[in-house]
Amino acid sequence: MTPVFRQVIGHFTSGVVVITAVQDEVPYGMTVSAVCSLSLDPPMLLACLNTASRTQEAVRRSGLFAVNILGEQQGELAERFARPGDRFAGLRTDPGRTGVPLLPGALATVECRVAETVSAGTHRVFLAEVVHAEAAGGSPLAYFRGRFGKFEPAQDAQAYRTVRRLVLDRLLAPGEPVGVEPLADRLGVPPSSVYYALTRLVGDRLVRLDARLGHVVAPLDAATSDDTHDAKLAIELGAAALVAGRLSAEQLASLRSLAVAAASHVRDGRFTDVDGYIRDNHAFHRYLVDATGVRALADAYEHLSLPDVMARALPPGSGADPHLVRDHFELVDALERADLPAVRRVLTAHNEHAKATQRAGIRASVAPP
Repeated sequence: MTPVFRQVIGHFTSGVVVITAVQDEVPYGMTVSAVCSLSLDPPMLLACLNTASRTQEAVRRSGLFAVNILGEQQGELAERFARPGDRFAGLRTDPGRTGVPLLPGALATVECRVAETVSAGTHRVFLAEVVHAEAAGGSPLAYFRGRFGKFEPAQDAQAYRTVRRLVLDRLLAPGEPVGVEPLADRLGVPPSSVYYALTRLVGDRLVRLDARLGHVVAPLDAATSDDTHDAKLAIELGAAALVAGRLSAEQLASLRSLAVAAASHVRDGRFTDVDGYIRDNHAFHRYLVDATGVRALADAYEHLSLPDVMARALPPGSGADPHLVRDHFELVDALERADLPAVRRVLTAHNEHAKATQRAGIRASVAPP
């Protein structure tokens, strides 16, 4: 029953907090999600901590703790306090009014004094009075199905998708400033949603922030495209070194199936469906990186926003280097043979073919009619 319950309860989205405490001048802390408001008058909350944890013992003995509510950019901090080891090493903290260490940059902090405890299974529930609370602006870090992520209001998410599409479809001109208020009026959404969308697009490298002009649609040139593809190659070469000779027959079959899907969008040296090719090509290359099991490598790959770079360079009906499709199948064959030198050769050649296709698309998009 335990594995089933863990899987089911993982579908419940919760906020992420770090409980901090101090005992005999030694700081303790741990990441938890089982915290909630208990009473408004008087202000109280409850926190559930595993009885096997040292943080729980420090809270039980000292009778004091702080709830540090994490913001959407603090996933690394959440992971730090979820791992064993010295969680405070090299980390600056601020002393709270109760003397408990507070984490700087937290979305909000609540300092508490334990009023009552209840033991339940593997955990101890602390019913606590709120001594002091402070909050800053921002969005919370969320926890869903074993992963940390961002809480995104539906209206903001839709604004992001809409503005992103306007950029990719070249309906917002490269190099031109994007006014938040005019775009909000055009889309019929609050300015805050447009600002949120533009901030995310800066992270996607589709928009840049100019000190004088504000938000500006970033132009795509051959140098930027080449640089992105070369970064992609560096990640893939590292991934290949980790997975060559280790992929199962099932994984190789999945990779070959993705190669077939990408090939279905190319005919006679042209893309029949650019969006379809970009989607399936990304899935093919991302599969190789994901197969390493190294999350940091996958995150670095995703941060390149390669589908966006490709979409901006390849208008419908663009020409496709004839080697692109063939490279995918040659890569799968080399991986199946566990021939790492061949894998490296194919990846390097494929990168040059992809760059050539991008350059041709960029030239076509800026050529005079």
